[in-house]
Amino acid sequence: MQRMKFGELELSVIDPHERDTRYIYDEIFVSEIYDHREMVIPRHPIVMDLGANIGIYSIWAHRRYRPRAIYCYEASPQTFAYLQDNTERLIDAEITKVHTFNRAIARAAGQELVLHQSPLISGISTLLHRSKVGWIKELFASGELVTHDVVTTTVSAEMRANAITEVDLLKIDVEGYCMEVLAGVGDADFPRIRNIVLEIDYTEEAGITPKAVRDVLCAKGYATDCRDLMLFAWRH
Repeated sequence: MQRMKFGELELSVIDPHERDTRYIYDEIFVSEIYDHREMVIPRHPIVMDLGANIGIYSIWAHRRYRPRAIYCYEASPQTFAYLQDNTERLIDAEITKVHTFNRAIARAAGQELVLHQSPLISGISTLLHRSKVGWIKELFASGELVTHDVVTTTVSAEMRANAITEVDLLKIDVEGYCMEVLAGVGDADFPRIRNIVLEIDYTEEAGITPKAVRDVLCAKGYATDCRDLMLFAWRH
């Protein structure tokens, strides 16, 4: 398992080229794209990280918020090993209890789906059907596509299974599957989720718009702000 240095972090990385992980690191640690002044994060919050990748956001959230617990979900079994290694080494277990799960989050539990993944870049993976995404078609044609059979769970199911009564910060970065994730949050659970930060991507392929995602959250009682493809939602 190779490691590269980014700032003070020595990260275990899948990507053979520094630029790919560097881009994600700079977004999170330098530009702090997941931070918003209107989100009120309590002391020692509970964080759920959906689409945790190799753990860079979870490490940032640990240093920023000092959570009591972070629940990390990564669908790819290949990427999951790197997530486990990074969070075990780089998050202080005396401050933050990290729970890592190799699970996909969707609108319903128990679905059998195919996760498509680039063989070299951990951040390029999606549950969207291969007919909808250009890079999947290209990698499939060249024989380089990596696929994983995954079984889904939901936000609400995981809250129940882990006895999570309140989520102070829900981060969602699931490569075109954000509406599916939100559909898996029960009406009774939305009031128990204080803040949401969500990356909206694959808009054309998934047939969604930032406005459509924003409308869903506004209807659930959140105030929202959208910056490019980053959507922030909060309750005060």
